[in-house]
Amino acid sequence: MRTATLKPRGFTLVELLVVIAIIGVLIALLLPAVQQAREAARRMQCTNNMKQLGLALHMYNDTYKALPMGVLQNHNWRVSVLPYIEQKALYDFLDFGQSFSGSSSNSGTNVNYLSDVAIDAFICPSSPLDPNMNPGWNSHKFQYHHYMGVSGAVGTNIGTCQKFYGWNCDNGPFGMNRKVRLAELTDGTSNTMILGEQSQRVKYTGSGVGSWPFADGKTMAPGGYHGGWEGPANLDQTGSQWGIMSGIVPIQYGPNATCPDQWECGYCYVNSTILASQHPGGILITLADGSSRFIAETIDLNNFKLLALRSDGQVVTFD
Repeated sequence: MRTATLKPRGFTLVELLVVIAIIGVLIALLLPAVQQAREAARRMQCTNNMKQLGLALHMYNDTYKALPMGVLQNHNWRVSVLPYIEQKALYDFLDFGQSFSGSSSNSGTNVNYLSDVAIDAFICPSSPLDPNMNPGWNSHKFQYHHYMGVSGAVGTNIGTCQKFYGWNCDNGPFGMNRKVRLAELTDGTSNTMILGEQSQRVKYTGSGVGSWPFADGKTMAPGGYHGGWEGPANLDQTGSQWGIMSGIVPIQYGPNATCPDQWECGYCYVNSTILASQHPGGILITLADGSSRFIAETIDLNNFKLLALRSDGQVVTFD
């Protein structure tokens, strides 16, 4: 009578290593797809934020028959749209006779209500930047916003641009101490960029940055000397007050471009920062008709500038 021989059950070492290798390959294939899906969701939320801000600007226009001033005494357009993005309670608490600066020298009502406050409607979820960061002049940690109002473009024959601590222009949809009516956007609301994304550090290749805030020799902080709510301290004064502000930007370089001069687009108190984002390949913008769209960083610079002008009469393309 024969006795059956039972084989030991289980994996051999070679089989186990093969299974681990297969699982590793599958994870490696799956991870990029998961990351892309997450970025797609974040980009969709960012797009929605910009659409909501576009809608808020239209609601403001319906009420006051003009867009809000890009910057005005003490604050900028972001404060003006608070009642239209479900932040009227905060808006009603603010004191418009006081400064909206996050500087350590500031105190009072606005400091009490704006310190460490971050409103989601102004934040791109893809951004790696802390919305309440302190670059050295924002001790109260007023919010840094990821969406800029467009004040025009540098280097065109339309309107006027001046340079002092960065560039400022008056040929776009947002003005300084001046309301622009939608009717003045004669290029058409669907051909005029009103908001642009600035949710990423600006790439920098110059020299002489030293120990300036967020300067690591390769990237610079986005614009916002005392946080994102502030306007010029004195609109009657030219010079530095025209450059040290927050909220608006003229187009000088393309999306995600590298800044060659910290005095034009690099330092965090220069308002002519470069529009940049963490989204692969470009940035999001909002047009004056309230729609939002993605702009590739390969867009022709002249076309990008034409999008920022309100009345140049030129044909605009998005590539």
